[in-house]
Amino acid sequence: MNSLAITDGLLFFVTLLIAVGPKYPPSIRLAAGLFSAAACLGVLRFTGVLPLPTMHAFFSGLGATAAYPLLAATFLFSGSVLANRWRFSSIFAVIAGALGLVASALEFGIWGNAVALISVATLVLLSIVTRDALAIVGGVSLLAAVVLFALNVSLASLLKPGDFLHLFMALGLALLGFSARVKAAHKA
Repeated sequence: MNSLAITDGLLFFVTLLIAVGPKYPPSIRLAAGLFSAAACLGVLRFTGVLPLPTMHAFFSGLGATAAYPLLAATFLFSGSVLANRWRFSSIFAVIAGALGLVASALEFGIWGNAVALISVATLVLLSIVTRDALAIVGGVSLLAAVVLFALNVSLASLLKPGDFLHLFMALGLALLGFSARVKAAHKA
């Protein structure tokens, strides 16, 4: 089996647990759901069961242009309706995703990478300011995922750039989700 299928499977498992977890804020669940869809399609693609490279690329692009900004907005405005109401989280994700589709249609390829990098950097800086250790490590993990993937880093024939993306995303999203869950429990 392809290493990308295994690491995408891990990412799918982590994001699916967050997406269906009722104790997470809606915005985190929605972002995890977008990542989960991309990871599920990645597993199908990389195992060869149902190769859908275009669908996988589409949902990966939605992750970069909608899910990452939604995560950043969630931590920036944790008490807002954006973070805590399905309707507003969905509206944000649709608008951000639509902007990503427009950028893609205009062949502005750097848009997704730039949005993901800015969103994750914002998450890291905010976590440092608020001294949230879980969110700092989670944000740094996501930052490592985005940077290593963008730099096309691989480890011999063992780990491909996508493997680093999947592994660090799984770790980062698990930690950020747990941090958001702890904050929500303290507010309740």
